Amino acid sequence: LSMPGSPIIYYGDEIGMGDNFFLGDRNGVRTPMQWSPDRNAGFSRADPQRLFLPPIMDPIYGYESVNVEAQSRDRSSLLNWMRRMLAVRSTSQAFGRGTLQFLSPGNRKVLAYLRRYGNDTILCVANLARSAQAVELDLASLKGHVPTELLGRSTFPPIGELPYLLTLASHGFFWFRLSKEAPPPGWHAAQLPREELPLLVLFDGWASFFREQVVPWRIGLAEKLRARLETEVVPKFLATQRWYAAKGRQVTRVVMEDHGLASSPSGEALLAFFRVEGKGNFTERYFLPMALAWEAQRPEAAYPGPVAAGAVAQVRQQASIGLLVDALADPAFGLYLTDVIGANREMALEGGRLRGTATSAFSSLRGDPAEPLEASAAHAQGSNTAVMVGDRLVLKVYRRVRQGMSLELEMGRYLTESARFPHIAPLAGALEYAPSEGEPGTLALLFGFVRNQGDAWEHTIAYLQRFAEEVRATHTPVPADAHAGYLNLVRTLAQRTADLHRALATPTENVDFSPEPITPQDLTRWCKGVEQEIAQTLDLLERSIDSLPQATRADAQSLCARRKELLRRLATCRSAPASGLKVRHHGDYHLGQALLTADDVV
Repeated sequence: LSMPGSPIIYYGDEIGMGDNFFLGDRNGVRTPMQWSPDRNAGFSRADPQRLFLPPIMDPIYGYESVNVEAQSRDRSSLLNWMRRMLAVRSTSQAFGRGTLQFLSPGNRKVLAYLRRYGNDTILCVANLARSAQAVELDLASLKGHVPTELLGRSTFPPIGELPYLLTLASHGFFWFRLSKEAPPPGWHAAQLPREELPLLVLFDGWASFFREQVVPWRIGLAEKLRARLETEVVPKFLATQRWYAAKGRQVTRVVMEDHGLASSPSGEALLAFFRVEGKGNFTERYFLPMALAWEAQRPEAAYPGPVAAGAVAQVRQQASIGLLVDALADPAFGLYLTDVIGANREMALEGGRLRGTATSAFSSLRGDPAEPLEASAAHAQGSNTAVMVGDRLVLKVYRRVRQGMSLELEMGRYLTESARFPHIAPLAGALEYAPSEGEPGTLALLFGFVRNQGDAWEHTIAYLQRFAEEVRATHTPVPADAHAGYLNLVRTLAQRTADLHRALATPTENVDFSPEPITPQDLTRWCKGVEQEIAQTLDLLERSIDSLPQATRADAQSLCARRKELLRRLATCRSAPASGLKVRHHGDYHLGQALLTADDVV
């Protein structure tokens, strides 16, 4: 089906009904089509002896076991598989009309080729062997393209410079659409090829970077080393990190604003705070704790993957060589920060302090203090760095340092300690940074780990895909209670949403969360915002109305014609008496924030 031209399917092949080769000549493939398990396979109501050729009655391929009626009801049947394959094939002209370019993988049991038509590129890979096979494909010319598997629409990691590795089951195959527009899978952590790491030559450990900590005749060396760290090493490292928010900006200066040493179990770490400056009065601050990983301390010589991925520079001190690494690339450092929070410990820095604060929930979430916990990097990393602490806690470290109270900390602490709302990931503690000048800021938050089956957004998309595929495959009427299971989840989500807002509306001693009466000024402000949204939406609709499908255009015109009516209805809201209460709210509430836990929602 992925070869050029029009595929030919002989009747019966789509259900695998087989041949009766005892009939001789070509009559073996001319037996009646097997529509059902009824008389004469549903092909005819005539007397069986009067049929020109008898239906197949083989126990394996006979009409009682292989027929259209049975396979139509089975989503995994050959018939429904064929329907899906033909539906997918019809989505691209590259299959029938495109060019064919064979690839030459080293594993000769795997056939791989590209089909191209216009801007559409399809990669076809087939395992011709009876056993599972792996194959590496040279796709460097398609670097940056994201493969999307056509049958399940799953995205695979982007193609890079290295050979692309695939594994295939016995007689398995893949059809991929290759596109630069498709987003990579959410779990994929892009590891950009790093240039050769710069080399820093130390002479007195961490003191080598600080002129005030070395003997006078080495002050010049310390200044040069510090300048190289700030002008070359750290800027290059920051530019490759997902959590770095200033990508694309022209950076004019990077300065280590504050620092301190922390004696963690995995070694001494430098807690460094860097100020990044750019054109247009642009300034951001980042937290980059660093550790020295000496080769002699790691017998395997090749550093563990996470540590090597966080390498900032190569280092050498006398005969010792090693790496300067992001300390958070080693999960053991995350475990150390967790202990700082749990012990309510304060740490003095050169120009400020770090302060760990545990909530009342920490002890129960941590468990027996004597029980050792293991840490590991969380699967999904983004604008922050997350560390799993056993199966009980999650440490979320903010890399970009902001002054002032973190809304996430404020909300988490209220719901955990004041409202005692049970359907959230409970806040176990926080790590705050207080500079000598300016407001303190939140550096890390510690939450209880919630065992879950994914979030409601992923579950909803997967459910809709399964339902659509089943309808397309079986062609049967949709029963009235088809969505009963999913609607139960929706009801639970609605209940938990109501519970959340009820908790936020509960009067407590915390004045920042006390409900307040709605005022006429609030109504005026809200109505003005809705009025602007109505105008923007209808203006956009009017500009694009000619490009809408014909069936939709009439509805769009009707809606645009009712602009004045919408604004009149809004005016009645503005003049209505103000009543009710306004409360704090989540601020970023959507299906991706709701975790599914057994039959409940957190």
